[in-house]
Amino acid sequence: MEPGDDERSGQTRSGPTLNPNGSNPAAMSKRLSILRHAKSDWGASGTHDHDRTLTQRGSDNAAKLGLLMQEQRILPDQIISSDATRAAETATLVGKGLNYAGKIELSSKLYLASPETLLNATTACHESIKHLMLVAHNPGMTEFVNQLSKITLDNLPTCGIFCIDFEIAAWSKISSTLPGQVHWYHYPKLKR
Repeated sequence: MEPGDDERSGQTRSGPTLNPNGSNPAAMSKRLSILRHAKSDWGASGTHDHDRTLTQRGSDNAAKLGLLMQEQRILPDQIISSDATRAAETATLVGKGLNYAGKIELSSKLYLASPETLLNATTACHESIKHLMLVAHNPGMTEFVNQLSKITLDNLPTCGIFCIDFEIAAWSKISSTLPGQVHWYHYPKLKR
């Protein structure tokens, strides 16, 4: 299955992929989208890191990503974001492009979270959720992608996203010893 395959209608669109085996996500039980916040401003002197906002480029990239995800039918059931301003703004702009109707959950635990904290947030997800999206920060997000996939990533760029499929019935079964299959990835400078 290609990254642009419509999970609901079976239609195919072009887009980048790391999933060469053609596996069918419909047969996979859970999808995790790992999104690093978009490009942020360093702010005026004295601005606390937690309060940094997105640059105009960051805002534009987040809005475009939401529209691209909608086009590619990468549609999360739940979005959980760090409560840092730049992550919350990213989640809101991406959600708007997706026409996401749910409530974006803001979590202080995801601010500069370690891979272990990100894993805990994932495994605590309600079983009715089939596709979870986490929005947070590096270096934890890059390390989390590396732990949960067969990919070795040096750096998840700002507004970079990895969608990983897991053949599991429960979120609690996700672990680094059973890596998932990367279904789709994107970052702003990726050539389409």
